[in-house]
Amino acid sequence: MKRKLNWCWRLLATGFSFSVFGIGGLIVPLYAVPWLLLTAGGPTRERRARWLVHTHFRFFINMMRALGIMTYELKGLERLRAPGQLILANHPSLVDVVLLIGLLPQADCVVKGGLLRNPFMRTVIKLAGYIANDNPEQVLNDARASLSRGNSLIIFPEGTRSVPGQSLRLQRGAANVAVRLQLPIRPVVITVTPPTLTKHVPWYHIPPQGPFHMSLRVMPELAPGDFELQQDVPASLAARYLTKKLEHYFTEELTHYAGARART
Repeated sequence: MKRKLNWCWRLLATGFSFSVFGIGGLIVPLYAVPWLLLTAGGPTRERRARWLVHTHFRFFINMMRALGIMTYELKGLERLRAPGQLILANHPSLVDVVLLIGLLPQADCVVKGGLLRNPFMRTVIKLAGYIANDNPEQVLNDARASLSRGNSLIIFPEGTRSVPGQSLRLQRGAANVAVRLQLPIRPVVITVTPPTLTKHVPWYHIPPQGPFHMSLRVMPELAPGDFELQQDVPASLAARYLTKKLEHYFTEELTHYAGARART
């Protein structure tokens, strides 16, 4: 009986959380956009817009934890403090984007171009200076400019949420940025146990036993030389090779974590 009541509570709390997120997407721009437009333009406005997104996402994550929907652990978070990093993270669930941005007050982010067609999200995304992934060359130019200003740049190389049980598949955009700009990579490995809020799974399919657990591990930096990229090859081929290497890297880390968790 107690387990059933707990499940019912978590189902209601999950529905409430999604409602808060959706309503927030409608309400926040009503006061955030006028406030931001009244501030000085350029970097100052961008910093305030990113701080606003960070603050709301952090509140949302802490609310979900307080409601008993989720728990999370963070490892190596101090590695994200240095500015100007290229941060690549896997994308297992809806919540990992919110969690990662909620941890970084001034991070830039590559977002789906379709969000710019959302009337409620478009203005905030533009004011925050987030980079739309519509045009690969524009992404590269915007990434270069953002990193030169000392921003850290978050990219989810999968482009969409991964599907549990299927092999990890990365798009080449993130590797192209690393290769063309000759940047080291800061991997962030995210796991969700049991798999929750994954692709093609509705929000109300919650874990039967208790809250889901998220682990976010910030890994040591990977320099371009760590992947033994061939010299004097076109950037497109180098990006393809690096993408395969990154697929292997993230797959190994996820497998290792799953094995270690099973042994405990």
